[in-house]
Amino acid sequence: MPSSWSGPLQTLHQVIDTLPLLVWRASRDGSWIWAGPQWQDFTGQEQDDYLGEGWLEAVHPDDRQTARTAWRTASDHHSFEVEFRVLNSREQRYYWHKTRAAPVLGENGMILEWLGTSTDVDDIRRLRDQERSLLAELQHRVRNMLGVVRALARRTADHCATTEEFLLKFEGRINAFARTQSLSTHSPTGLVNLREIVFDELLLHHLQDESQVSVDGPDVMLGIKGSNLLGLAVHELASHLVAHGRIDDAPFALAISWAIEPDGAPGSADPSAEPQLRLTWTVQAQGLGDPDVALDSLAQDVLHSALRYELDARTHVEPQPSGLVFEVKVPLARVQERDS
Repeated sequence: MPSSWSGPLQTLHQVIDTLPLLVWRASRDGSWIWAGPQWQDFTGQEQDDYLGEGWLEAVHPDDRQTARTAWRTASDHHSFEVEFRVLNSREQRYYWHKTRAAPVLGENGMILEWLGTSTDVDDIRRLRDQERSLLAELQHRVRNMLGVVRALARRTADHCATTEEFLLKFEGRINAFARTQSLSTHSPTGLVNLREIVFDELLLHHLQDESQVSVDGPDVMLGIKGSNLLGLAVHELASHLVAHGRIDDAPFALAISWAIEPDGAPGSADPSAEPQLRLTWTVQAQGLGDPDVALDSLAQDVLHSALRYELDARTHVEPQPSGLVFEVKVPLARVQERDS
């Protein structure tokens, strides 16, 4: 190294010591000849440790070959840029760093050495990974939602005699689906409280008179599929009551309850039994006594086939002289699955 460099380099080193970066110098072939105190403080390596290729010992083993490969092409491109993980000796944890170096050229244009920095980009990498994960989840949800919409459209069309009937029922079912999606989107965990689903449907159908409507059950958080299907089931039952129960002309009684209980007989205390969510809808209304107002085939499909197939549920509808009782028992783990 020319002696005339000693003064400028000493000043440069003093400036470098204040930078929030890992700073280093390397010979033309990539062998390190100096590292700033930041590198030593971060990695715990002393000078004898990092000289030559010793600095690679602080790089994650899976990233060392990537670093070597980048050095092999650096001279041709007069540029060195690579990302690898560097060990923080105090935390014993690897952090992603973006490492760049620029050549110091002699008068003849030949590379004399390299000046490089390694910048902590661990938070950026983590955010980027989270962004990819969220995008993948969004794409997954959109595909599933489109599948649900197509299925609802086909099933509704199969059971409607007129276009007007189709539009009315399809819009109601899509809106019920959209409401549970909205609740899931606004939930920090992505889970939806069953109580919110029930009260949203009651509010939409104007079933809020506490003298005629009772709701009882603990907070139960549902995953996407569980909230969609149970929300649609509650929607079908509420729509049926409003459409046929003559609730504007005569008193009615609606009781909605749910509980978590072991599988098996009510009151069973078997600790090995899989917890079940049991939801019961009991309604008495004057108009529901007419045999011509039974649940339509799509509602039956939602209340039975979909719940059984998608959630391993057991369902039962019991018609009564002036009403009906619907009960569903479903494994709690199934309705709490986060995957849609």
